[in-house]
Amino acid sequence: MLVLTTARLRLRWFAPGDEDYVLEQLQQDSWKLNINDPGVRDLGAARFWMDEKLIRPCWEKGLGLWAVELLDDSTVLGMCGILQRDYLPVPDIGYAFLPRFWGKGYAREAAKACLDYAREVMGEPRLMASTAPSNDASGRLLESLGLRYLETTQFAGVEGLSKVYSMEGVPSSGDEDDHIADLLRRFFAVFNNQDGRNPRLAALPYMLAPQAVISRADDAGLHRMTVEEFVQPRAELLRPGGRLAAFDEAIVEQRIDRHGRIAQAWLRYRKQGVLDGEAFEAEGIKTVQLLNTGRRWQIAALAWEDLA
Repeated sequence: MLVLTTARLRLRWFAPGDEDYVLEQLQQDSWKLNINDPGVRDLGAARFWMDEKLIRPCWEKGLGLWAVELLDDSTVLGMCGILQRDYLPVPDIGYAFLPRFWGKGYAREAAKACLDYAREVMGEPRLMASTAPSNDASGRLLESLGLRYLETTQFAGVEGLSKVYSMEGVPSSGDEDDHIADLLRRFFAVFNNQDGRNPRLAALPYMLAPQAVISRADDAGLHRMTVEEFVQPRAELLRPGGRLAAFDEAIVEQRIDRHGRIAQAWLRYRKQGVLDGEAFEAEGIKTVQLLNTGRRWQIAALAWEDLA
């Protein structure tokens, strides 16, 4: 699952085949000193750790550490991404790179791209980070990206002290209807792959509740799917070189009805693209049910029908 690209790098979800890198990364003294020693000593343990710590969170929360590889030859250099620690109130940025790739600007390039992704795609106005007190290099990198040092503190369940950093975003509107409308706009935007854009489908598990009910209606009936069943085929269709190119889907009319922490949106959309070499245009209707989970809105149910 592609997340984003930069001038030199590609960030993607981890996948089977990345065990060699994971094992090497977890054996580094820098990892053990600044993060922890998970006791991973062989490829089997690395595979299990990768599944539990790197792949599963992406599907369950839409958050996690992503593989950072060179665009030129797909060499995996490290990992970087957006997480949600139990002890921090908002998502935070994390990263780790193999020592042989230090000093080349890769960590800063990846971290800057992740910060932009969090704001623009995930809609997160504020981000945090934490480091070991002795990790001055990471502190300098974070401050160069605009995060400021807050405090050094002891978090429950974390070995040793942590230095805490924060980046305050542009204050968002306090109007809940505006927050819902922004989520819907970002939801539609993740499918866009026009003009060589990378679709941002990796953000969908963050926008959708884990047990979201997703349904498509057509002449054959109602087709229900899980979040993974919804995301996977669309990621394959819209990937660079996939069957669906120059695709864009946009809201042309919407109505939002909100009552406290629940809301319903009725949307008319228009889409266009090139499927298997054939250009097409279509319209349809979507209905979206949303829940306020305390800090943000998520999509709890989604149903749509293309119109003839």
